[in-house]
Amino acid sequence: MLLTHKNSLPPETVERFCLELFSCCSPREAARRAGIDESAGIKLSLSRRVQKRLAKYYKTREQTLLRAREGLERLAFGRINDAVELALSGDEENFSRFDGADLFAVSEIKRVKGGGVEIKFFDRLKAIEQLAALDEKIRGISSGDDFVRAFEQAVTMDGDSDNEQT
Repeated sequence: MLLTHKNSLPPETVERFCLELFSCCSPREAARRAGIDESAGIKLSLSRRVQKRLAKYYKTREQTLLRAREGLERLAFGRINDAVELALSGDEENFSRFDGADLFAVSEIKRVKGGGVEIKFFDRLKAIEQLAALDEKIRGISSGDDFVRAFEQAVTMDGDSDNEQT
């Protein structure tokens, strides 16, 4: 069941296969999309090289989603005190004191003709909706981790742990 180095695919083909497998979670479909034989795709999906790459993709994706989640939490539940203080401050000469202000939740600031400042904030309800949707995606990643673990178990069950699969 091991692929030999003689039958090795070019690195760009393996990379394409990995991306397709990450996307669709089907070795057969990923093989078709990458332009390789289905049986070779199934064998390749069991290789340690592909397993490591998939694990890296899932970890990177999870980190990105978690950072996005942190930002949405700041928008949904964060404080807006600095922005309100800026809007109510009439002293334009002392605006420099707002250099370190937390204006993360602000979507737009503009001067109005009457000499005031108009501040628009991001929609907190939309941020909460996006948080809920993102949580579903993050839960889906743990399902993807199960997919990777199943492949790792299949490689372990293969019984040939001395030969590196490629």
